[in-house]
Amino acid sequence: VAYANSVIGARTLKYPDFLDICIALTGRAPRTGSHLDAGRQARLLLEVEAPAEADDSFWPLLGYHVGLLATVDIPVLAGLEHSQPSRDDLKAFSAAFATTSAAPMFHIAGITPEAPDVTRALAGQAPRHTLQVTLADLRSSWAELNSADSSEVGLVALGNPHASASELARLAELCAGRTRHPHTAVVVTCGRAVHDQASASGHVATLQAFGVRLLTDTCWCMLGEPVVPPDSRNLMTNSGKYAHYAPGLAGRQVHFGSLAACVDAACSGQNQGQLPAWLGQPQPQGTH
Repeated sequence: VAYANSVIGARTLKYPDFLDICIALTGRAPRTGSHLDAGRQARLLLEVEAPAEADDSFWPLLGYHVGLLATVDIPVLAGLEHSQPSRDDLKAFSAAFATTSAAPMFHIAGITPEAPDVTRALAGQAPRHTLQVTLADLRSSWAELNSADSSEVGLVALGNPHASASELARLAELCAGRTRHPHTAVVVTCGRAVHDQASASGHVATLQAFGVRLLTDTCWCMLGEPVVPPDSRNLMTNSGKYAHYAPGLAGRQVHFGSLAACVDAACSGQNQGQLPAWLGQPQPQGTH
């Protein structure tokens, strides 16, 4: 819903079960909320400290944190106008945002369709609230998503939301010529059409040679043992959404990080939990 509204520019809502089926059958939806112009206007302005040379863990981490701040309000993010996120980045942001916020959409000034600038995202109105999002704030959310208290990684869980063809291509590039740790499973969920495309491109063969298991027609929110190895204690993911839900759904503690960090963990069976360079280091107490 968040991706459809915010990235594609479609109009939809978070419908309760069965109402969405009625809408599909009748071609009619309630005339309310984000179906209407007034229901798509931002009310919250978030001024984001843009990091230098961030990796792909930035977008799901930011989405998770922004969702916590937005709660039910549609936010507009300023400060990211030159960040050039990919569709995969925005997909990861959307999923993590929707994990912690009830709002049906978001705006990113200069990036999302209805936010060429902050003024138009706010429809010319003053924001109800203005908040800052600093790297220190993101470090706090990083600590929340990294719940594991030991370095071992028994499972690398990727594809929440479903992996795209470009993500599988990048994963194959990272895995090529490397060896998976014998005690670390690597599982990716994707759509069957994407799987067919990746197979035709040779990426599935590369991933299978590394030891990746690809699953179609399901998602991580529906998966438990034995896909989650019964003897595993921790898993690692690049998904802000799954990092939040996995402790409850899979009963495992979580390491969260970039796709490259996930592949490194798949090779070593370990993740030391260090902060990425772009996120910086917390200042010692008493320094300014």
